Amino acid sequence: MNKKQAKKQVAIPGFIWAIVVILVLCIVFMFLVQKPFSEKIDTYNTEHDAAQSKITMYEDYLSRKEEVEKSIAEMKEKYNEESKKLFVNATQGPADIQRMVNNLKISLNNVDIADPGVDGEGRTSSTGDPLYVTSVSFNFEGTESELLDTLDYFELESDGSYYVESLTATPIVSLDANSRVVSLSLSDQKFHISVSLSLYFFPPKVDEVSNAPIVSGSEAAVSPAAATESSAASAA
Repeated sequence: MNKKQAKKQVAIPGFIWAIVVILVLCIVFMFLVQKPFSEKIDTYNTEHDAAQSKITMYEDYLSRKEEVEKSIAEMKEKYNEESKKLFVNATQGPADIQRMVNNLKISLNNVDIADPGVDGEGRTSSTGDPLYVTSVSFNFEGTESELLDTLDYFELESDGSYYVESLTATPIVSLDANSRVVSLSLSDQKFHISVSLSLYFFPPKVDEVSNAPIVSGSEAAVSPAAATESSAASAA
C-alpha cells in the first residue's frame, strides 16, 4: 500500500502538461509566424500604404465622375473643332493652292487636282478610317528662289500633308537682239518649273468646312487664269 501511495505522489498533474504544451506552441508560433511577420512588417506597411493611396485615388475619381465626363466631352468637342482647321483635304486643296499663289505672288500656267482615292498601300487611321490621297500638279515660270519658296510653303506653311512626287526645273534660254544666248546669274535665271505632289488626308463624308460633298478633280482644279488674276491683284 505504501508503494502505491508513493507512486501517486510523484505523478505529474495534467495541468502541468497543458502548460508545457502551451509553452511549446508559443515557441513554435514565435519562430514560425511572429518572427517572419516581424521581418516583413515594413514591406506589408508599404504595400498597405500603396493600396490605401489607390483606394483614395479611386474614391476621388468616383466623387468627380460627372466632372471628369464633362471635361472629356469638352476636350473631344474642342479637338473636333480644331481638326477642322488643321487639315487640308481634296475639297480644300484648290483654296490651299490659291493661298500659295497669293502668298508667293507667282503666276501658274496650269493646275490639276485629280480625283481623290483610297491610299494604294491600304493605310488607315488609329480608328480604322482609310487614308485617302489625291494628286496635285502645277507648273509655272520662276526663279530658283521662287521654286524654293514654293516648296517651303507646302512643307512649312500649308496645313496639308503633301509629298513631293516629282520636280523638274528647265532653264529658260534668253536671247539678245542678235539671237545670241545671254548668260544670266543664278538669281536672275528663270526656269520652266513643274511640280507634282500627293496630298494625303482622312476626308469626312461631307466637307466639314464648307458643308459641301468632296468634288472630283475636274471640278476642284484651280483655274490658272484665276490664279494669275489673284496673283496680279495681290501684287497690285
